[in-house]
Amino acid sequence: MKALIKIKILGLLKRTLQSRRTKQSLARTILIALLFVYVIVVFFGMFYVMFDTIIEPFHLLNLDWLYFAIMAIMVVMFSFIGSVFLTEHELYEAKDNDLLLAMPISNREILLSRLCTILFLDYIFELLIVIPAFIVYIRFMAINILQIIIFFIVILTLPLMILTLTMLMAWLVASIMKRIRYKNIVTIILWLLLFGLYMVAVTAIEDYIVVLIQNGQSIAQAIEKSLFPIYHLSLAISEMNILSLFVYLLCAFVPFALAFYILSINFIKLTMTKGKEKKRVYKEKPMKEKGILFSLYIRELKHFFSNPMVVLNGMVGAIMTVIACVFICIYKGDIQSLVAQLPFLDIYLVAIVCIISISMGSLNLISASLISLEGRNLWILKSLPINEKDILNAKLLLHLSICLPGHFLFGIVTSFILDFSIINSLIVIIVPALMTLFVALSGLLLNLWKPRFDWINETMCVKQSLPVFLSMLIAMSLAFVIGFGYLEIFNDVMSMRSYIYAVFVVFVILNVTLYHLLMSYGIKKWKSL
Repeated sequence: MKALIKIKILGLLKRTLQSRRTKQSLARTILIALLFVYVIVVFFGMFYVMFDTIIEPFHLLNLDWLYFAIMAIMVVMFSFIGSVFLTEHELYEAKDNDLLLAMPISNREILLSRLCTILFLDYIFELLIVIPAFIVYIRFMAINILQIIIFFIVILTLPLMILTLTMLMAWLVASIMKRIRYKNIVTIILWLLLFGLYMVAVTAIEDYIVVLIQNGQSIAQAIEKSLFPIYHLSLAISEMNILSLFVYLLCAFVPFALAFYILSINFIKLTMTKGKEKKRVYKEKPMKEKGILFSLYIRELKHFFSNPMVVLNGMVGAIMTVIACVFICIYKGDIQSLVAQLPFLDIYLVAIVCIISISMGSLNLISASLISLEGRNLWILKSLPINEKDILNAKLLLHLSICLPGHFLFGIVTSFILDFSIINSLIVIIVPALMTLFVALSGLLLNLWKPRFDWINETMCVKQSLPVFLSMLIAMSLAFVIGFGYLEIFNDVMSMRSYIYAVFVVFVILNVTLYHLLMSYGIKKWKSL
């Protein structure tokens, strides 16, 4: 058990932080440490402010237990969102299933080692919320040894309740995945839904605080009636109620033990059973010849969409443009009323729309990882009698075909909502499209310059890669320069319309130059890989 748990946790950390190289640079280690410190400080600060705001009103309403109920609900919500897909992967889709099942290891030991890995992650999520809540409570309220002991008992056992929920949800997700054909698309949609819930919860946390304070009594009654374990958890801490502690522990341990027992006796069936596939009957059809460029493009498209995590990290901007279009359509009336009150000319609105679209496009990092994603299979593509120009054009076409439709849709929707003229509509469509081409070209060149083939997981190509970081930095900096360049530098020199035309010309020149560089330096670099 000790060996299995150690291997799983180290594997999780290595997939997240390291590469195939046994050593990593001191600078990279320092950057990772600073990133973790930054995340911890941000979450600590956010939850500290929240709990510091609600503790006094709850105390005045004699609802001290509700403070701990809100803490527990936040822990359950964030841990569930953060670990449900990891649970599904670790329990049902782990790549070492065949290897471990062939060894003299019981199913329960294998299952328990994987649950400990998920439990480790749940404790991390929990501490980000619990530590600020505990600090705020001891600053505001008197606390004794018994209450501290009960608090720590609750903190140690609460992840068991979360783990039970994630096991059930993961089983449901795995069952669905085995019965559908395009499971990667479903995974992406589910991830987007969970990420959307997370973003709503984080961005609206201030509004939730106000609602909690204004409706403390009604929320307390709802929790008491519907969230039975959370209610007794809160009473156990706030009132040192041993009976409530016992009831809560039963609610935490009994469902977990039952779920664990069911999973352990069905472990082989759940992990080894393949989904039903519909048998296809061959029907003779005439052969269709496809061009080399189109075939390479289809290859790139299938490879890119084969990993949902690569998709979600690589095309953030494309996803945001679609979400922005939906948002604009929903709040069409409010946006038109707001614009009618602003003293802006149409050309200024055009510039604002262009900057928004360009800013979202700077988050598309597809081309900056396409060379790295080849990994150990790079030799296959290089060994084929294919022109290098077609290979690079196919990768460029992948980025454009994924990102351009979102910008076109955003430009059309905003033009319709804001009633732009034909010329202004073309501007808000073409200028962001030129920016997208710039991001695609610069990202591909950067990836040819510094490819990363030492990754363990493909996600590292879009998360921990120098070309991706530089591509995003250059694109965001360019968007910033374009936005503030006119206000700070060119405001007294040229009109806004002339400035937009100048940006258009600059983008054309940059893109022509970068494409020429890709077809010269890029091809030479590809041959030398």
